[in-house]
This record gives sequence, C-alpha cells and structure tokens, in this order.
Amino acid sequence: MRKNRKGGELWQFINREKFNALADKWNVDKWVRELKTWELTCALVTLLTHRLSSYREVEATLGIPRSTFGDALVNRYYGFFEDVCDMILLEIRGRTRDRKLKRAIREVLAIDSTEIRVHGSLFSTPGWRPTHSKGHQAMVKMHVVWNIDGEWIDDYIITGARRHDSPVSLQFELADNKMYVFDRAYNDLKFWLKIISAGSHFVTRLKDRSIAPLAEGKRAEAKNKDGVLHDGIYKPHPQSLINSGVPKEQREDVEFRYIVYRDPGTKKVFYFVTSDFQSSAQAIADIYKQRWAVELLFRWLKGHLDIRYLESKNTNAVRVQLAVVVMVQLLLQLKKIAELYSGTLWELLRSIRTTLIKESLSRCDFPDDCRWKSATRRHYAKAAS
Repeated sequence: MRKNRKGGELWQFINREKFNALADKWNVDKWVRELKTWELTCALVTLLTHRLSSYREVEATLGIPRSTFGDALVNRYYGFFEDVCDMILLEIRGRTRDRKLKRAIREVLAIDSTEIRVHGSLFSTPGWRPTHSKGHQAMVKMHVVWNIDGEWIDDYIITGARRHDSPVSLQFELADNKMYVFDRAYNDLKFWLKIISAGSHFVTRLKDRSIAPLAEGKRAEAKNKDGVLHDGIYKPHPQSLINSGVPKEQREDVEFRYIVYRDPGTKKVFYFVTSDFQSSAQAIADIYKQRWAVELLFRWLKGHLDIRYLESKNTNAVRVQLAVVVMVQLLLQLKKIAELYSGTLWELLRSIRTTLIKESLSRCDFPDDCRWKSATRRHYAKAAS
C-alpha cells in the first residue's frame, strides 16, 4: 500500500555542511552582498518544483528582484552546481549500495541526448545554432546517462545543439559491471572499446552503412519467423580499428556479437551489436527495449519541470539552470528513498506542489455559501495530521 506522507521542500534534503564546504572550495560567495549561493539554490529548486516560469514570477512569489536573480545566474559558475549534483548522487548511491549488492544484478544505463530551445540572443554562440535551425533559433543539447533501475541521472553533459552525440560520449565517466544501452547515434568504436576497458558491456543497433553484416542480416530477415533470426559475430572495418588506435597485433581479436531480431509485435527487424557473449539473444533484445526509458525521462523533465524553453540570455545561466534540473531530479529520488515513498517520482513531485496549494487554501476566507469551503479545510487538516 502506498504511504501518504506530507511533501516537504526538496532543498531540505541537501546536506548543508557539505554544501557549504563546496561553496568555500569554489569561493562562490566572494564579494556577494545579496542572494548568497544557498539562497539562490533554494530559489532555483523552488522555481522548478513549483513551475515558476519566469523571472517575474520569481520576483512576485519569492521576493527576489529580477535583476538580482538574473545577475546571480550569470555570475555563479555552473561547475559548482555540477559538484552539488555529484554530492547528492553519492548520497543516493550510498543509500542504495547494500540493496544492490544483495540483488547482484548488473545495472542498465541508457545514454541519449535531447535538444532544449534557449533565447534567440544565444544564436551566435559557437555550436548553439542547430543544423535544422529556422530563423534565429538557438538550442543546447543535454546528454544524459540514465540509471534505468534506480531512476536517477547518473551523469550529464551540456553542449551546443550542433555537437554530435558520438564524440561527446567519450567524455562520460564510465563505471564497471554495468550494461550501457544506446541508439545508432553512438556507433563509435572508440566508445565501445572504452566501455569494455571500463569492465562493462553495451548494447546498440548497427548502422545501415555496415554493408557486409547488413547483407547477412537481410538473408536472416527473409526467414518467415519472429524473435531471434541470427546470432553471430561482427568484426569492425579495418579502417575503424586504425582510426580507433587499436594496436596492429590486437586488431584480429576485436570482435562483437551480432544479433538480428524481429519484434513479434511490430514486425520490425533490429540489427543489434553487443559486447555481451554470455546473455541469451532474447535477453539482449529485451535490454535494448529498456532504452526507451531515457526518452520518457526527457518527456518527464520537459513536461513536469517545464524546460522546453529557457529564457536566459547567458550561456552560464543556461548551464546553471540545467544543472539544477538534474539536481531536482536527484533530490526527488533521494527524498523517495529517505522517506520510503512507494509512489512514482511524478506522484512525489505532485504531492509537494499540492501541499503548498493546500496550505494556501486553508488560509483563504471562502464565501459562506461556498460548497467546498469546509471540505477543503477538513482535507488539509487530515493531510497535515
């Protein structure tokens, strides 16, 4: 049965002592007279949690002047907020480590990116103009490593929209004993080998330009059946091995598993490449299906945290806001773990928002003939107890 708990502000789950230590390390409050970094962080978390969509709403609701709030976003380096995210992530991992050791299951992490529109004044920023831009639109890309099992953002990188996914993936810090799953945008042999050298595995789809394996797959596709059509070996092109810096004496040993699979439901044929030779071909196909979870994450972030468009006119301010987006997602997961909340992250976020509304309604002087006046107060009194 789901536990009903009173929602509290998310910033209460930030370890203040560690936060202050990071603030001293980055020296972020030097020469700051108004709106200290802790106050700014609380304001940013509140902005996203309660969907305050503009600086005007921040000023009207939180009492922070628009100019002061905007200047703080410009002057506080985004690297500090990235470190705060790492601090929260470490606490989440610490709280879930024992549970994972008992399960002894390799975690599945999905890698993907999404575009977010920003203010048109950033159009001239190198790389922030997307290739498909119409007019003076500017966009950034949010590259994410999503822990599907734990439901938290394990790592992220912010780049311009013109930056391709494949080279960015080489910047991720990879862990051992994981299963990384990603689409064809990350078909880079260097990245594949980096995952293997880190002690993990990957599952991806093969690009259509891989002629020889594709021809083999086409022959398997002609078989009139569903499920696994082919389970064999894929050897990269010799030039790819040279470009990836693989020593000449080791090139013959580089090979991957190649699986052709027809989905029984959609009848679509997939060409999978993986470094996992132990799991069954059906298990590999099922793992790739889990990649859709990262697409749902992007939909969740853009819908519930309202980040389809960022109005900031400074690149640092945009990076700070996106770092706090990751922070809010991590804080929600931390709150869920700490309070043993059994609902979804959306239900938890909704409970936080509705608690604030209930507090406001409980103090409202409704007309005597209002039918839901007493019901509203009774409902809030029950929730508060």
